Amino acid sequence: MTKLKILGLLGLLMSLALLVPSAVLAADSIKADPCVKHKDLDQLNLCRAFEIDKAKTKEQKKNRYQNKNHTTYYCSLIKDRELQKYCFAVASQTKSQCANLVDPNLEKKCNARVK
Repeated sequence: MTKLKILGLLGLLMSLALLVPSAVLAADSIKADPCVKHKDLDQLNLCRAFEIDKAKTKEQKKNRYQNKNHTTYYCSLIKDRELQKYCFAVASQTKSQCANLVDPNLEKKCNARVK
């Protein structure tokens, strides 16, 4: 009977040891990625294209070799062509690419975001 209690206690301790680090890791990933709330992959990648680099400081943005800008990479992962064109136009800050958008709402948003 005491062996069963010891085994049960060891099993409980092992399960806690395995679950606690994964809970801490999940909490850190939510802080690191502000776009976790998006369920649609296109919206997730659009959010990542514009939001990930905002968290970096000016000093981090200066060192482009350690902190690369992955905006165009996330734009390339978007499957919806209109959203992808919008993403590339805003990422490259090219107003003429906004005129290529068919959706008038996206074109207005694009023109508002491109300086």
